[in-house]
Amino acid sequence: MSNLAERLDGANVGDESNGTGGGLRLSLDVSDPEVVRFLDRYAAGPERERYALIALRIGVLALEQASGQIDAAAVREAGLRLLVDVQNVLESRTQDMTGQVNAALKTYFDPSTGLLQQRIRSLVDRDGEIDRLLRAHLGPEDSVMARTLAQHLGNDSPVFRMLSPTQADGLKAQLEKVIEEALRQQREKVLGEFSLDNQQSALSRLVSQITTLQGDLKTNLGSQIGDLVKEFSTDSEGSALNRLTKALQRTTEEIGNHLTLDREDSALARLKREMSGLIENLTKGNTDFQSEVRATLASLQARREEAFRSTAHGAPFEEQVGALLSGEAQKLGDIYEATGNSTGQIKNCKVGDHVITLGGDSAAPGARVVFEAKENKAYGVPAALEELERARKNRGAQVGVFVYSKASAPADLYAFGRYGNDLLVVWDAEDPSTDVYLKASYSVARALTVREAGTAAGSSRSSGRCGRSRSRRVISMRFACGPARWRRTGRRSATVSRR
Repeated sequence: MSNLAERLDGANVGDESNGTGGGLRLSLDVSDPEVVRFLDRYAAGPERERYALIALRIGVLALEQASGQIDAAAVREAGLRLLVDVQNVLESRTQDMTGQVNAALKTYFDPSTGLLQQRIRSLVDRDGEIDRLLRAHLGPEDSVMARTLAQHLGNDSPVFRMLSPTQADGLKAQLEKVIEEALRQQREKVLGEFSLDNQQSALSRLVSQITTLQGDLKTNLGSQIGDLVKEFSTDSEGSALNRLTKALQRTTEEIGNHLTLDREDSALARLKREMSGLIENLTKGNTDFQSEVRATLASLQARREEAFRSTAHGAPFEEQVGALLSGEAQKLGDIYEATGNSTGQIKNCKVGDHVITLGGDSAAPGARVVFEAKENKAYGVPAALEELERARKNRGAQVGVFVYSKASAPADLYAFGRYGNDLLVVWDAEDPSTDVYLKASYSVARALTVREAGTAAGSSRSSGRCGRSRSRRVISMRFACGPARWRRTGRRSATVSRR
């Protein structure tokens, strides 16, 4: 505290000396408790006065310091106002500058009135500077290029004179001279090669070689002809002709010995004995076979006549159809049922003689085909189709096949025909060549059943076409192996294929 008092006292002295040059006497009544307690610490007199002056000076300095802070706040506020004014001035100048720049750019780059656009048009427009420059250098008349081309390639140019056909020293005249000289040399060379006066010519050498070879050929040919005459001469025992004659004589004698019936051990005699035995055996066998065939045919004819006279004459035909269908079903893995004596889904209805159920390995397992076999002339095509419709409903089948016997089929009916999902077939139980029709109907019915099953399952149209294509392939495959008789019904097969 004493140090602070000394510094402040010195400062006070300095202030008095640098101030007005004189002191200021104050008489103060101190009532502030804190100031009173502070002054009470010092003895009354000069020491208390001195510390009172020090405290007064400290207060004055504090007041001056506070006044300085207030001035700083005022300066800060004034600075902010100055920044706002500067920002406004800058914004105003920026807008002015932007307008001036836009005006300047418009003056130069405006599409309609800009100086740059006008300058470009003056360059590229017709009769502009570029157009005039190009015409001056590349124009068709009186341009730099035209004059240059006329000078180097014109009528009076060296090139034109060289190519002119009328110039004596032109290219044409020079070429004619060169070609004529080359042809003359080649002609002389070719004539020299074909001259007999020159021993080294190609023709002279050829004649010499031919003459030499002809002499050698005469010599060799004469020697070979002499040897050949000796081989065909009968005077020489060792000649080829004598050997051949002896061999033919021996062969003739051996053939005569083997082809005579006078000798028991000859080949012809042995062949005669064997053929006689075979003919006797064949004659006996044929006689026995003819007897058996006559007896069998008579028995069959008797049974057929009995069957036709009986009220159940259709049963044998149905059984024969069923036998063939049963064999085919076993080959294809299908299930065969003889249903002619059992009722179906329609009450008291037995229509539908045979039912084929496709096996599990087929494309439509469980699908059904019904066969109706009739040996009755009363069934025409409409009646047969009506009967098949009832049969399909009665047996729950998708496809129906009506089998006519050959004796009861209509005269104008083809051996095989298709009507939608129904097939009509003519079959002769006694003619195996007609089995192909019944087997073909089986295959086509299976293909149609597969197609119907695919349609019922919601298959697309393309799969339906595949089913039809498959049925056609089946028909073609089956009928390709058929007898010649099927080719006579080709029109009907074409109809089936189209359907």
